[in-house]
Amino acid sequence: MGMIQHPTGLPMKAEQTFFNDPAIDRLLAMIMTMAAELNVTRDRLTTLEMLLEQGAPVTAKALDEFQPTEEQKAKLDAARQSFANELMFCTLGIEASLGAPEDGVDQFNKE
Repeated sequence: MGMIQHPTGLPMKAEQTFFNDPAIDRLLAMIMTMAAELNVTRDRLTTLEMLLEQGAPVTAKALDEFQPTEEQKAKLDAARQSFANELMFCTLGIEASLGAPEDGVDQFNKE
């Protein structure tokens, strides 16, 4: 097997590890890479929706050159921040699911 090259073309360096098991570091890196890609996709989709709302021609070039208004920029920034907040919430180590309300559980216990 040949030498693996970094996707950027930069030279490879020794692996950084933060956890006792380096597999956890690799898994976290995979999750963050996918999250970054999802965030870019969401951003691009929102931009596409903005172009459609304006009645502008929808082309790859139009998406790449899109310059949001201040209001649109605020909407994009808020969506990015919300995504980052939700993504990182689990790192706080608190319960994310509050469970079903007491009266909601009984509806499934029909005899």
